[in-house]
Amino acid sequence: MKRGTNTPKPHIVLCAPKKTGKTTLIEWIMKEAMTPAAEPPIPVYGFQTKRIAGSDGVNRIYMFPAGLTQNDEGSPDARYLGSTCGRVRDICTETFETYGTALIRSARPGGLLIMDEIGHMEKDARLFLQAIFDALDGDIPVLASVRYTDDPIDYLERIKHHPQVRLYMLTGENRDAVYGEIRNTIFGSIFDRKEGKRL
Repeated sequence: MKRGTNTPKPHIVLCAPKKTGKTTLIEWIMKEAMTPAAEPPIPVYGFQTKRIAGSDGVNRIYMFPAGLTQNDEGSPDARYLGSTCGRVRDICTETFETYGTALIRSARPGGLLIMDEIGHMEKDARLFLQAIFDALDGDIPVLASVRYTDDPIDYLERIKHHPQVRLYMLTGENRDAVYGEIRNTIFGSIFDRKEGKRL
């Protein structure tokens, strides 16, 4: 299992190629947070993204609140981010700047802030990126995933190597082990702050 060498902190960032299981792992954690066996539910904040393939070969990408059940483009809570077809066709920076920023900044103490996924489309979304870094500087536990790229992107590298982040390079083989470790890190941090208890 590869992970960053930074001092362990409440924030977890996952990085992996497509179809490795980043979103699946995040959804496991969210489900447990919202429907715990022996504790009050933990509020989940932040955003998720979903790529929907059209019959025209264009992939349209939407942002919606983390934990939302109806998470397709038909949901009134989904917002269009842009589209790709081999390469980026268009980007709706305004969605990142207004909707995405508001979802990040809605997080409150005692909750868990989800950011799935942060990629290359938000490069010009200054307010959105500032909200991400403010969250990483803060104390509300963050669980995020960042796009895997062969060529480094400055702000993604800054996220992965932020001093309050523990970075996991996820593989199909280590996903279950990573799940157990980040579960203890995130929930332990939340319960320590809320009630002085640990799972």
